[in-house]
Amino acid sequence: MSNIEISRQPARRQTLVLVTDQFKCERIIKAGRAISNITHTQLRVLSVSQMERMGDPIALQYLFDIARENGSVLEIVFSDAFEETIAQSIAESNTVNVVTGEPGDDSSVLYSLWEQFPGVRFFTTDPEGRLNLAEPVAARA
Repeated sequence: MSNIEISRQPARRQTLVLVTDQFKCERIIKAGRAISNITHTQLRVLSVSQMERMGDPIALQYLFDIARENGSVLEIVFSDAFEETIAQSIAESNTVNVVTGEPGDDSSVLYSLWEQFPGVRFFTTDPEGRLNLAEPVAARA
């Protein structure tokens, strides 16, 4: 197969896992792996941090190791435009599933992302690691 033939192949469908630099995000990566396996998609793990914040290097190494154990790598992006960075990643990468923790409050960017991408399935992961399909219509009721 030539390079031209490879480049014409459609991008593989992806399951995107959004994490922060905390040790308790392991459950979200494992839940993402489960969704990825069920939907036969490529697993991606993404952490977006503010520009001036380096993050906890020990926690990031831990999450990198967990991502690798689950067949992915940990992508770290530094940006002050948190929501826009995530939206761009979803839009540009044939993402069909997004797995996150639960929204913290009514101002969470997750609600906006759910509305921006109605064709993408969003799953939240509770503290015990149980998955729930997000329902954008009910989210702001």
